[in-house]
Amino acid sequence: MVKKLLLASFLMSSLAISAQNVIFSEDFETEAGRNAWINTDRDGDGQKWEFDNSSVDAFTGYYATSWSWYFETFTPDNTFTSPVISLPSDSNNGKQLSLKFDVGAFDDEVFQEHYAVYVIPANSTFTGNETPVFEETLDAGYMDEAKHVIIDVTDFAGQDVQVVFRHYNCTDLLVLIIDNVKVVEEDILAVSDLNKTNLQVYPNPTFDFVKIKGVENIEKIRIFDMNGKMVLENQASEADIRNLPTGQYILNVHTKSEILSKKIIKK
Repeated sequence: MVKKLLLASFLMSSLAISAQNVIFSEDFETEAGRNAWINTDRDGDGQKWEFDNSSVDAFTGYYATSWSWYFETFTPDNTFTSPVISLPSDSNNGKQLSLKFDVGAFDDEVFQEHYAVYVIPANSTFTGNETPVFEETLDAGYMDEAKHVIIDVTDFAGQDVQVVFRHYNCTDLLVLIIDNVKVVEEDILAVSDLNKTNLQVYPNPTFDFVKIKGVENIEKIRIFDMNGKMVLENQASEADIRNLPTGQYILNVHTKSEILSKKIIKK
């Protein structure tokens, strides 16, 4: 019996290890890592993303910040672009590419910072007209524990890309914080069995209802249009999108401390 238990434990540990292949990881702890990111002040107000290591419960060590107020009001449009990331081409074959990061604000009352995340071709110039893979306005400060965002980027498999974080479309709040950016290749079955976060959205495309499965303890879902406007929110595992215009949308599924994101198409 003991041998069987040890074998089972070993197999589960091996599955957990093999289930995830880290393609890219940045926690901003090294100067070389911080300097590898491209920092752009798109609105010309002299403010850009910065790095800080001040004590914040939800974030330890260095993290990236972009301000919408600091002794004066800013209306930021700041982008923060990763080094080139080469995504493997064998995804979609029982595997999923996930972009993960932690996000939060700096206050439990002033937190409604707006941001979007883009995946663009390597060494291309960000214009602001690209379609984001994720967009939201923060719904809390996340001071005790950061919000953990997980975005399916399997559509970009086999490409050399860069990830762009854009803080914009807000003003006179305080600060947006980003940390622990990762791109991982995960076995879908193992993700579902071990972590219970295998987001499945169906049917997609659809013309009436979109349903969600593979995620436990859904608190709410939000749908954003490609201009970053939230067009639907409810506390259910499905959404009625019959009244939305045809086009592409971003579906965000909120659990207690995570957001999982998927692009959907309304026919």
